[in-house]
Amino acid sequence: MGGLFLLSGIIMGFISGMSINKVANGFVLGASGMTSCALIKGFAYTILVIIKNGDILDTILYYSTNLFGSLPPALNAIGLFFVQLSLNFLVPSGSRQAALTMPIVTPLGDMMGLTRQTTVLAFQMGDGVSNIIVPTVGVLLGGLAIAGIPYVRWIRWVFPYFLLIVSVGVIFLIIAA
Repeated sequence: MGGLFLLSGIIMGFISGMSINKVANGFVLGASGMTSCALIKGFAYTILVIIKNGDILDTILYYSTNLFGSLPPALNAIGLFFVQLSLNFLVPSGSRQAALTMPIVTPLGDMMGLTRQTTVLAFQMGDGVSNIIVPTVGVLLGGLAIAGIPYVRWIRWVFPYFLLIVSVGVIFLIIAA
């Protein structure tokens, strides 16, 4: 995909009448804007490797599952939602988070009286909603870096919207449960 973008940029440069030097300089200028994005994404991934290799994530999952006892299904669904919200900080990749948590959460949801659809809904909302605030999401930090928006300023602006989405998610989970 990266090669396709590179080739498309070169072709568009020639179509617009640019010399090879101008196309190359434009590429370097564009790539320089992505440097901070790449560094931030690398640091975020390093944190995830430390958490995974230190077996910190397994401990978090174990104690999270112990929090659910004989609560009503609606509260269990909300609890799963908040666990997934929290785990998205540690594992911001949706596919990695699913591979890690769904083998544990699916039988847990069954034992708590939740349908599999409700369990998956809690997972999807927890993973998706938190992507707008979690500082380990490389795409978020990269986009903020490219736009020149400080993370703290972004949080101040987006946090009320985040709370609204979480509230709507809780209502939908209560209905689903």
